[in-house]
Amino acid sequence: MVERRQAVVAHGLTQGNLLNRMTNRIRQTLELQEILAATVAEVQSFLGTDRVKIYRFQADGTGQVIAEATRPDRLPSLLGLHFPAGDIPPHARELFIKARQRSIIDIPSQRITLSRLEQPRTTGDLTVDDVHNFPLEDILSRPVDPCHVEYLTAMGVQSSLVIPIFHRQDLWGLLVSHHATPKRFSEKRLQTVQLVADHVSIAIAQSQLLTNTRAKASREAVINQISTLLHSPMPSYEVLQLVLEQAVKVNGCVAGRLYVAANEADAISQLYITGPQPESANCEQLLETTPFWQQLLVSDTQPNQQVERLAAEPTELSLTNHNQDWMAVKNSGDDQPQAVTDIYQEPLLETVLPAFSETQIRGLLVMPLRYGELPLGCLTLFRNEIDTNILWAGRFDSDERNQRVRESFEVWQELKQHQAQPWATGEIELVRSLGTHLAMAIMQNRLYRCEREQRILVEMRNRELNVARTSAEEASRLKSDFLSSTSHELRTPLASTLNYLELLKEGLYDNEEELQEYINVAYHSAENLVDIINDILDIAKIEAGRMYIQWETVNLRELLQHQERLFKPESRQKGIPLLIDCQVEYVRADLVKLRQVLTNLLANAFKFTNAGEVRLCVKRCIQTINQSPQSVIEFAVTDTGIGIDREDANSLFEPFVQADGSIKRRYGGTGLGLTICKRLVELLNGQIWLHSPGKGKGTTITFTLPDRPL
Repeated sequence: MVERRQAVVAHGLTQGNLLNRMTNRIRQTLELQEILAATVAEVQSFLGTDRVKIYRFQADGTGQVIAEATRPDRLPSLLGLHFPAGDIPPHARELFIKARQRSIIDIPSQRITLSRLEQPRTTGDLTVDDVHNFPLEDILSRPVDPCHVEYLTAMGVQSSLVIPIFHRQDLWGLLVSHHATPKRFSEKRLQTVQLVADHVSIAIAQSQLLTNTRAKASREAVINQISTLLHSPMPSYEVLQLVLEQAVKVNGCVAGRLYVAANEADAISQLYITGPQPESANCEQLLETTPFWQQLLVSDTQPNQQVERLAAEPTELSLTNHNQDWMAVKNSGDDQPQAVTDIYQEPLLETVLPAFSETQIRGLLVMPLRYGELPLGCLTLFRNEIDTNILWAGRFDSDERNQRVRESFEVWQELKQHQAQPWATGEIELVRSLGTHLAMAIMQNRLYRCEREQRILVEMRNRELNVARTSAEEASRLKSDFLSSTSHELRTPLASTLNYLELLKEGLYDNEEELQEYINVAYHSAENLVDIINDILDIAKIEAGRMYIQWETVNLRELLQHQERLFKPESRQKGIPLLIDCQVEYVRADLVKLRQVLTNLLANAFKFTNAGEVRLCVKRCIQTINQSPQSVIEFAVTDTGIGIDREDANSLFEPFVQADGSIKRRYGGTGLGLTICKRLVELLNGQIWLHSPGKGKGTTITFTLPDRPL
């Protein structure tokens, strides 16, 4: 009994020592490869298995063994070999993410764990949806797939232990233990190895932070070096040539070009080159004068064309449609590098490809240089094609016959020549920073040498200040008009409140239920009145961008019932029915803002309608936004009132504007209602428009809100 207890204590010390050694390794170094090498060695020694490896997933689903400890006399080494994505299919990876724990496979028994299902499903029967939808215990308790058994048997493995390694919430890789004979592990040992995998996840996070910090420090050092060079007292042409050579060197490129556009001070453009250059048949035409480069330098937007801005982060061009892609390039934002991995796959470069035929150049990176909207030139870097050599664990081929379980894991070398090399995010970001400093230096040089251009910039600034001052004076005038013209916005809820209070005062109700109804309507009218006052006073906040939206789930049927009760007195008085058709239950919006819009639109409809009806329809429909169909909630308020001329439709959304002076004299009001509606709808990420066939033919005002998930 004493001997057994001592053995247990010794075993516990071994496990504790393993975790302590791993912790010390992580503390001593942040170099990930050193930590992984120590991990596989320690785990192999601890488990006593023939091979322990760390398998890392690539972005395309393939994987590579990046660390390994093995007994070559028992199992062959797999270090450095790549494995196809199909070896660990998507549903298996999803299962690791869902389980977040180890998987133990025993080949002789062909079981992972005992299943509590009468007819358990193998992973070969599972899909990614099944992994998400089935209970975890139903999936984990299963027999091993026959395909997986054949796979491990072909590798000479009879026992396998697999533990997922996570980086943040993503499946980074696997810690795998293989044994040539069947082997069992105690629960205590499994828990210890699980803790080791958790330590590896911590090490990965720390190493990634170190890598990012080093990359950032390296970029900052390069930028500081080039910035110092740009502000040196040397002649500008010498400085720009040195900067170009440095930019080519630090980005691992083979050649580069720095093009400085002509301006009033320099009537001729300047070109600095380094490294082998493409040779055009027309020696007098520069690459930078061809459409691809010229379009990158243009920043003005052509009118009446639908364009899509590229993402704020640098991305590669995917150019398939010429017109659309030219506009995308033109409107890609200020100082955005444009990366082309393979020039022979870009249709927009087709006209200049003959100039590259005698070179090994395969990719290019263009950084437009601008100061505001003023094009200054561009920095172009060239990258040669490369040869790739990947060692696969077994035959890797697109032939469907090789999709079956491999019978041999002999190494296969995949050699590809003349391959395009993608541009890394860090490289693009570095070029972007370099371009910013280059643009500033070029512009400063121009300003120093051209006093006239400096005066133009000062005059432009003065004009902007004059416009701003005029706008401020106009805003002040509008606010003064606003303070004296609020009757239109307040009349409806105020009149409703007074009407129902008068009914209560005179005791004109038949029972307690009707009394409560009058009180509720009066209360809601007063509440609506307060909301309208607050919203009108907040119009200055809207103009200043200080109005905030409180997103919530709005019950449309209840809201429209409140609107119906609010306008019931006016409907009875004028003999105009209010017809409501609500086909949508709920919408994500701001209840107060939405109620304000509906109140203003219905008040306008009753105000300008003497006979007929007012109709409010709410439905769900599809609207094309930025050339993409999107689901929206559409609100349409239609009346049979006085209508307006088509040319006056858009102006009605401006502050204090009505169709003509006679309308204001006859009907009164501030002309602010539709303006508030427009601003509030836009704050709710919607659109609003007005349609009228003409005077005397009624009006329909429609606005849409995004159909957001509840």
